[in-house]
Amino acid sequence: MTAIHWQQAKDKLQQLATQPHFGLFSDLDGTLAPIAPTPEEAAITPGNRQRLADLAELLPVVGLISGRRAASLQAKVDLPGLVYIGNHGLEQWLGGQVVGLPQAAAYRAALQQAHAEIEAILPPGAIAEDKGLTLSIHYRHVQDPREFVLTRGVHIQNIAQQHGLTLFTGKMVLEVRPPVQVDKGTAFYELVREHKLSAALFLGDDISDLSALETARTLRAEGVEAYGVGVRSEDAPAEITEQADYWAADVADVEELLAFVLMARRASST
Repeated sequence: MTAIHWQQAKDKLQQLATQPHFGLFSDLDGTLAPIAPTPEEAAITPGNRQRLADLAELLPVVGLISGRRAASLQAKVDLPGLVYIGNHGLEQWLGGQVVGLPQAAAYRAALQQAHAEIEAILPPGAIAEDKGLTLSIHYRHVQDPREFVLTRGVHIQNIAQQHGLTLFTGKMVLEVRPPVQVDKGTAFYELVREHKLSAALFLGDDISDLSALETARTLRAEGVEAYGVGVRSEDAPAEITEQADYWAADVADVEELLAFVLMARRASST
């Protein structure tokens, strides 16, 4: 399946946005916020932040589902009324604190041990970020990213396996996670069901977002009008626009998409 640009699907998107039980879900980095040299430097664009704030007042649910820690996600966006899901679905920001899945927390000691061993083999430019329930190895600034994946990546995978952990890939990042069957797709699915939505839209740009794009098709087969938008951000994998229903060119294009959804929702509310 090949995605089409969202502007070619305005009729469908307008129809979705006007449904009473419609929810909007999105990744942050590379989707609502431009990719930055480090996670700390990333910032949601003012336009996207304002559109999320406005949509949160009109929709049953607006949720962010990210690989970031839930606390980091909430702090970066800092809007009331949103659902913040972090660590690829392993934790949520609730009542001013982070609530993690107990089955993931059981692997905390293993992650710490893996972290120490991985740190010992990292070359200059690579950073191992401890995210509590997961570990992210950022290699955007190493001398040869491809060589890093082919050599150090194999060592990191072996370390993860030795500690009963799983390795995932992303844009210039390797993710070490507990072997728990939770990802952005399962988080998306559960939020749709929890809020009894009849329609939903998910936006994402990275390999970890593929599970949510696939979940949109699963939900459609179950009677929910759910669709996925793949964002062609920097370093976005080709699979994003192959798995998505629609695509947006970049973060600025996402601003236009959210503005369209907001306009359609407002029109239906008057």
